[in-house]
Amino acid sequence: MTAGAPARDIRLAFVGEAKAIAALIERAYRGDEALKSWTTEAHILTGPRTDLEEIKALLSDPKSRFVVATEGDALAACALIRDEGGVGYFGMFAVRPDLQGAKLGRTMLDAAERYARDLWRVPQMYMTVINLREDLIAYYERRGYRRTGEQKPFPFADGMGAARRDFHLAVLRKDLA
Repeated sequence: MTAGAPARDIRLAFVGEAKAIAALIERAYRGDEALKSWTTEAHILTGPRTDLEEIKALLSDPKSRFVVATEGDALAACALIRDEGGVGYFGMFAVRPDLQGAKLGRTMLDAAERYARDLWRVPQMYMTVINLREDLIAYYERRGYRRTGEQKPFPFADGMGAARRDFHLAVLRKDLA
């Protein structure tokens, strides 16, 4: 934490925080504020990134948790972790755009890995990243994730627009031992 930075609490989310989590994810990936951020997907995708019902369903699933960082009463960051058959999954990672670049993302990623390992005893964590996002893939590689060569089709959904469709999801993995 940098000098003068407010203290942040990192913990598992409560079901009642679904609306705030959905809003944070939208803010980080889609809104006007996201256009100024390196995490934006606006040049690739339009429409909502998630919705309240999806977040509520994930928070109700015993194999899913959201790790959140709070700053006072407000969410500063969130990340989804899941136990997928004995392997951890990491996704829906969002840091408030005005807090990006202050190492909160790195702290959140470390916390998500710890929670997944402690909750489910998973030996590995994996994630999927749009293959066009080389800057984002490089960020995760600097944190120990490696490209597996595995590809998954992007799950284009109703209500989601795509400025282009020439991409897929790249799978990255990291040993948590």
